[in-house]
Amino acid sequence: MNKRIVVVGGVAAGASAAAKARRCNEQAEIVLLEAGPYMSFANCGLPYYVGGEIAKRDDLFVADPKVFSQRFDVDVRLNTKAERINPSERSVETADSDGNRRTLRYDRLVLATGTVPVIPPVPGLDGPNVFFCRTVPDADAVVERIKELLPREGETVDRAALKESHLRALVIGGGYIGLECAEQFLRRGFEVTIVELLDQLMSPLDAEMAQPIQLALESCGVEVILSDGVSRIDRTDDRQEAVLNSGRRVGFDLAVIGTGVRPNVALAEQAGLELGAGGAIVVDERQRTSDPSIYAAGDNCQSRFIPTGSPANIPLAGPANKQGRVAGANAALDLLDVPDGDARRLRFAGVLGTAVVRVCGSVAGVTGLTEKLARREGIDFAVAYAPGVSHAGYYPGAEPMLVKLVYSPSDGRLLGAQAVGGEGVDKRIDVLATAIHGGMTVEDLEQLDLCYAPPFGSAKDVAIIAGFVAANARRGTAPGIGPAELLEKLESDNPPLVVDVRSPREYESGHLDGAVNIPVDAMRRRLEEVPTDRPVVVHCGVGYRSYVAQQLLRNRGWENVLNLHAGYGLLSRVLKLRSRATEK
Repeated sequence: MNKRIVVVGGVAAGASAAAKARRCNEQAEIVLLEAGPYMSFANCGLPYYVGGEIAKRDDLFVADPKVFSQRFDVDVRLNTKAERINPSERSVETADSDGNRRTLRYDRLVLATGTVPVIPPVPGLDGPNVFFCRTVPDADAVVERIKELLPREGETVDRAALKESHLRALVIGGGYIGLECAEQFLRRGFEVTIVELLDQLMSPLDAEMAQPIQLALESCGVEVILSDGVSRIDRTDDRQEAVLNSGRRVGFDLAVIGTGVRPNVALAEQAGLELGAGGAIVVDERQRTSDPSIYAAGDNCQSRFIPTGSPANIPLAGPANKQGRVAGANAALDLLDVPDGDARRLRFAGVLGTAVVRVCGSVAGVTGLTEKLARREGIDFAVAYAPGVSHAGYYPGAEPMLVKLVYSPSDGRLLGAQAVGGEGVDKRIDVLATAIHGGMTVEDLEQLDLCYAPPFGSAKDVAIIAGFVAANARRGTAPGIGPAELLEKLESDNPPLVVDVRSPREYESGHLDGAVNIPVDAMRRRLEEVPTDRPVVVHCGVGYRSYVAQQLLRNRGWENVLNLHAGYGLLSRVLKLRSRATEK
């Protein structure tokens, strides 16, 4: 009898595991169990199908079950749920949609059970017209509701007619899926409200880096409600309303829940597998669980967070696919008695949480450690900001962006990065994620050799400029200060003098209270206005002119001069955030 590998779960990690297992072992019997009616579908594409940006439903399916089964000789069993694992007997108890129950023996088991949604205990949340957007049936239900509200032939929707009808979509939660759904509901013509319990959208980002996403949504007419949650859903004969914790009422015709997910570990827990502090399955670098005959891969297990080395559970499709590949290879090689040291054995190095989102033309991305996570974990860090453009500024269509680095002040090792802007944000995040994975320092960023042609980049790319800013700060030649730290120092017993080196016209258009305006080109003539007996912070619009002013002053004997990261542009955003928080 051939040895058998059973894979539980048929989406990203599970399908990858089954296919890789076959590529490593032609003799094993491989069975893939999927509780739902579809395998290997694009979860991340569902909001775009809901909005019609992905027009064909079939495009959501990465692999056809029949083709997959034939190509990889895998027994694919859809609508079949694994209900119980018997580790001592190495068997799985299953039940299909017809009520048939079976016991399936395994030699190696791969758990790729993914996540389950976090459902707030809100009365009425399970009522009609309130949906998730995690599976194909979820998306089908949302699309059907849209058709009920505004039936149209084909995929084109008359937005003007829909606006006239004042149909409203409610998005509960301001994470990736919620924001993507909000954008797509706008595309359909709905009036949209987002309700987020936290004080910012996109919690993986630092607040000042997430704010442009909020501003982009609001500029498109989306109502964004922060620091508030849904307490219940009320329904009358002709209307549904979300009643918020604050007492506000938000009417809707269609709602999507995007309040996050948690690891689906019911099977693992029942089987006695070790779970981590965050509730995910503990695995080693080979994706082995605490039971050597059982592997786990994807969103249900924890991984090593590369910047810190600590365990983390970050549910994203990219890591899930790679983990499935590792688990499938090692499970298959186990059955061939291939030793651990063999080159064919794979390992999973860890995760960075690299992700990107687009909303209303604004793009935000993140990888690795953020400032707020570093503060929460007590990690020593420094930050650097660098404004830039998507390609050469003199070439038409260049879009501004802001890059933020988080790095180790002791050795310069890059720990994390964020970027927000338009076109090209994903490119910079990918470059910086690669740098973090490779253990590079901010000094290494200065030496990057990136492609340059006017339509594609700049001679000094913003990722390289960010390296300049951070490396100059580490050398002590251009120490900087962030906007939050500046505002704290201004409230201290020894506040710095803030020197605004922009033009008088720029200064008059908006400036920090108490800032002295000395344009950079007039600095040499007005040196007597810059004190030598107290700290000085110089700033301009984005940080370059103030860098020139800082070097001028330092070369003339001023010692305690700091350059404000990203200038007044970022500072004004932080001030706006604080003002909103105070108003609440």
